[in-house]
Amino acid sequence: MATVTVSPVPDTAVNVKQFTALEQKVDALVAQLHQLLPQSVVKAKAARNGLKVGQIQMPRVPTFNRPLTPESMPATPEVGTPAIQPSLNQDDSIAFTERPSAKLAIQILDIIQRYGNNAVTGPASWPGKVKFVPLVEAAVVKNAPIRMVLPAFPFKSPNRQEKVFGSLPDLGEELALAHLNGLCQSISEIYEYGASVVITSDGLVYNDLLGIEDSEVWDYSTAVRKIIDDKELHHVSALRIVDLLEHPGTEGLTREEYLIHAGCYRRELVARYGPRNFDSHAAVQGEEDTRMTYRGYIKFLTKDLAYSKLATDAQDQPNPKKRYKEAIEALAYKMIARGKAFAAAVEARCGDYVRLSIHPSTGQTKLSVPLIPPPIGGHLMTPWHSSVAVGVDGSFRTVHAADVRETHEVVYKDGRPYCFREKSPVWDFGELKVEFEHLYPSGLIIRPASGTTPSYREVDVKKVRKLAEVQSPVVLRGFADTTDRELFISRAYDIGEVLPWTFGVLQEVKDHKRNDKLHNNVVSTEAMPMHYDGMFKFVNQKDEKGEDMMDENGKEIKVQRPPGFQYFTSIATAPKGTGYTLFAASRLFFKYLPAPYTVERLEAVKWRMDNDGFWDAKIANLPLVVRHPQTNAPCVRWHEPWPASKTKFSTCQITIENDSQEIVQLVDQLLYDRRICLRFTWEQGDILLSDNTAMLHTRSAFTGDCDRELWRIHFD
Repeated sequence: MATVTVSPVPDTAVNVKQFTALEQKVDALVAQLHQLLPQSVVKAKAARNGLKVGQIQMPRVPTFNRPLTPESMPATPEVGTPAIQPSLNQDDSIAFTERPSAKLAIQILDIIQRYGNNAVTGPASWPGKVKFVPLVEAAVVKNAPIRMVLPAFPFKSPNRQEKVFGSLPDLGEELALAHLNGLCQSISEIYEYGASVVITSDGLVYNDLLGIEDSEVWDYSTAVRKIIDDKELHHVSALRIVDLLEHPGTEGLTREEYLIHAGCYRRELVARYGPRNFDSHAAVQGEEDTRMTYRGYIKFLTKDLAYSKLATDAQDQPNPKKRYKEAIEALAYKMIARGKAFAAAVEARCGDYVRLSIHPSTGQTKLSVPLIPPPIGGHLMTPWHSSVAVGVDGSFRTVHAADVRETHEVVYKDGRPYCFREKSPVWDFGELKVEFEHLYPSGLIIRPASGTTPSYREVDVKKVRKLAEVQSPVVLRGFADTTDRELFISRAYDIGEVLPWTFGVLQEVKDHKRNDKLHNNVVSTEAMPMHYDGMFKFVNQKDEKGEDMMDENGKEIKVQRPPGFQYFTSIATAPKGTGYTLFAASRLFFKYLPAPYTVERLEAVKWRMDNDGFWDAKIANLPLVVRHPQTNAPCVRWHEPWPASKTKFSTCQITIENDSQEIVQLVDQLLYDRRICLRFTWEQGDILLSDNTAMLHTRSAFTGDCDRELWRIHFD
């Protein structure tokens, strides 16, 4: 049983406060020295980390540990998304030497920056980026993981009537945690020592102020940890306040022990880390980040507590609206003070971490990260202050429950409300009862209802096609007869017009164990470039009468004929962690397209490719963007450059014909961005349908001694 050392004895509390007062005096003196001698502090800290920061020319921004700022929260203010998009380019304000470690630190911070939003104006979207360069470079020099910290995931909003389903996590928390894990995975792809995000749960800091029981805070945070474990989000972990206080022997802390001591933890946090003589009113007036946080508190508290005792008490007084407003403001100031103590505790435990925040900020000392990025121009809401509405197009929106009850239906998971889903007949599979799992960042798995194993023959494949047009890939999992060859082929004709190749209708995608240059890389174990199918498939262009058209030299005019859909079944899988199929969604590509690039600009871009080996071809005047034949949405058409260093087979060189060559790097970077690209793990018997216009795809490498095999058919 865990040993908890917090004591409620008054003398101990007094001693803690006395010690804290002494610490605060020392902190104040150190802060004054920081302001007077910033460059000396920079050099001293850098020297301790083994860096030559004197070689780095930086603006006058101190690089010592972050000043203590009010943080929190059980809430995210619902503010408009800043218009400035993260830049994919290196921050021009940072002049650094040719040190590889400095360059890598910048690349890592660029990835973190892409995930962020800060309420700033001007050309730089993260003013505080320069602050974290020495910190990240110090980790790089030591071959240590990049560590980030995010105060978040407190408890569900107390407004269960209008905002959220209940007290436990749902699809919103799952998406948010996957988003953070994806950030770390993206860093790991360029930095072998990886990255992690530590969530410091702040629920116990504020719950008593909002009328939330300590037991609810425990249950919520425990469920968050279960999501992390169940979803295998290995780059994300979570700390409670007791962990920040560094009590020994709390690894096995039970719910009962936690509830006995929760109030003590809260009091100890304030006693040890709350600054003496702190004036919340003055901080709101004098600190921009604090003022933004306060305004956010006012906004969410007004709605969060609409059905609370505080609201009821206000109704019993003269001028109830004014009294309620005053009560909310007083509560917000209390939260600012609590947040100051919590921020100090986070700083003490995680002072050398990259500081993330769910709150809007200037970006000087932290990076504001939307956990579920809204549509362009949308509002930022955290999953604990909202519900998730899934559109027919597969999009995820954070909403207040009351706003979508007429247009959406409630989806249940494990007997509890899980998300809202836009009403549409496309979800109705008739007598066949099915369940849907929405994948991050895109895609859909359809399973038979629990306890049943119907045949693939019974599935309405026209519905599957309809869903694939807007939220590919769509996977049928758990059905019988999916590896029956004749059934698989016959069902392709039920879905659309089958398009045969020279080898026939069905291709067996498996390793042919050849390594010569003229072999087809599709039937190898190698990773493949991001592409769309049918790039090298040409047919004769027809006139209005259906006759072949000729050019001025009397030669047949050939045109590309990419298929509309890919259709797979999984016969055998690769070892875990290999042989993924990656799907990049054009819908998300354009959602995250950074300024100054626009859809209109990219629609005008033409590119050419020069390919050798099996796919020996030179094709020019290719459009980068086409319109989807059903939805008219912009869709990316691309083939990733593929040099000889990546393959034994066909190489591919890409040239932008009428715009900057930087577009090549832009497109490649976005297509692999984990906010855009699904890494799909096959299970034996999976049927998968993907829209070949809306999606691009590729494959990761797999071990050569496995029997990984897919069957593939193309159709329109």
